[in-house]
Amino acid sequence: MAMIIIFSALGGAVLGTRFKVFILFPVSLLALVAVTSGLMLGGSSLSRSLTVAIASIVALQLGYLGGVATRFVMVAARLRSLRKQPAALPR
Repeated sequence: MAMIIIFSALGGAVLGTRFKVFILFPVSLLALVAVTSGLMLGGSSLSRSLTVAIASIVALQLGYLGGVATRFVMVAARLRSLRKQPAALPR
C-alpha cells in the first residue's frame, strides 16, 4: 500500500510540473481502475482495493500540488535571476 501511494505522489509531482489541472481527472480514473483491478487480481477484498485506490488518488492530487509549487518556485527563481542581469547596451 505504501509503495502505491509513494508512486502516486511522485507521478502527481511529475504531472504537476508538466501539465495543467485538467490531466488529473483522466489520470485519477486510470489510477482507480488500475489499482483496484490489480489488487483484486492479487487477492485483496473489494473494500481494501477501493480504500487503497482512493488513497492513491489523494496522494496523486497532493503530489500534483507539490509539482505545481515546484514549477512556481522554479519560474520565480528564473525571473529573479533575469532581473538581476544588467541590461544590454544598444549599439
